[in-house]
Amino acid sequence: MEQQESRETNKKEAIVLITSKKKWLWLGILIALLNPVFAGLVLGAIYLSEPSLKKEGRIVAAVAILWGAILFYLVRQNFGPNFFGV
Repeated sequence: MEQQESRETNKKEAIVLITSKKKWLWLGILIALLNPVFAGLVLGAIYLSEPSLKKEGRIVAAVAILWGAILFYLVRQNFGPNFFGV
């Protein structure tokens, strides 16, 4: 009887893991957009270390790198050496 219950529990846990991958992906992308240099890259590396989240890890790391490059370019263009007119 206990084995049957544990098998049912294991099946339920597997279903939860499959459905929560999309949530982890969107959470990772949100963090990568908010703080691309540190949090996005660290979270991407953590995802890449998990076998079940490799695809999401590549996406989060790519978003973090691209968004970081875009922000670096925009900040550099807008904040030149004579920003305050001095």
